[in-house]
Amino acid sequence: MLHTNIHPRYRFTIWLAAQQRLATVERLLKIGIQVPAVCAFCGHSLESFIHLFFECTITKKLWSRLCSWLGHKRSIGDWETELNWACKKAKSRKGTNVITSCVFAMTVALIWRERNRVRFDKAKFDELQISREIVLHIHIRGKNIGKWKEALQQLDWIPKLN
Repeated sequence: MLHTNIHPRYRFTIWLAAQQRLATVERLLKIGIQVPAVCAFCGHSLESFIHLFFECTITKKLWSRLCSWLGHKRSIGDWETELNWACKKAKSRKGTNVITSCVFAMTVALIWRERNRVRFDKAKFDELQISREIVLHIHIRGKNIGKWKEALQQLDWIPKLN
């Protein structure tokens, strides 16, 4: 999963996430740090690692939009299911599979970044803006990667609304 084409800042976050070491509310409460317990995105459930990554309707919708943009018609599973699926894609040398693993890493990192912005800076989560940021990053980064060029020509610049 730690593909060399993934930007180091996203690679570090996906590494922490793969080990479930991100400081979610559930994790903070276990070590005695008192914080508001609800999910920063949906405001309904306890913010656990499992909830934050793809059980939350907001993050599931973002990942679903990006999968659809990449041409993957599938239902979104839990964290383990999605991580295993992305890892299988990362092992392939096919351009779209490498792009998929990079998009997965970016999605996880940006969900974490946005969670922190919403929780600490009182920012608003904008799914369309996040998906555009990921798509733009992939298109710009992919210009210089030969295996990506053909795959990127088949992808739109803006993911369509589901």
